[in-house]
Amino acid sequence: MVLFQNIAPGPPNSVLQVAVKNNQQPVWYFNDKISLLVLFTEDGRMERTAFLETWKSLPDSNEVSKDIPSIVINDIDATIERLSSSNMFFIAKCKNGNQDVLYLSAKIPRGIPFLIELTTVVGVPGLKCNSNYNE
Repeated sequence: MVLFQNIAPGPPNSVLQVAVKNNQQPVWYFNDKISLLVLFTEDGRMERTAFLETWKSLPDSNEVSKDIPSIVINDIDATIERLSSSNMFFIAKCKNGNQDVLYLSAKIPRGIPFLIELTTVVGVPGLKCNSNYNE
């Protein structure tokens, strides 16, 4: 597997391009979707001040926002625990009215930080994810 070769411009995506070659048939090409979680490395934890400085320093064009209407978070602490097992590390949380906002950090290969803001109302369907990355 070769990472960061022939990268398409624009925000990161979850398409894996595969080529399989053997002696009995021609090269077989296909695309498949992968979870970004498989790329998160164990050294993705950031200090709060570094997180804030990095987030502020990144251009708006690096921010990707996604609404996920089907997700329900019933327990913030359990969610933080589950995300940390996928190398998404808790930085801070705050309240914005009735919404909980979580800030997390991760890192993908080549030491590229991946900063995450999750906004939800506990027990209600819907999650907004803002992520920011440094190319």
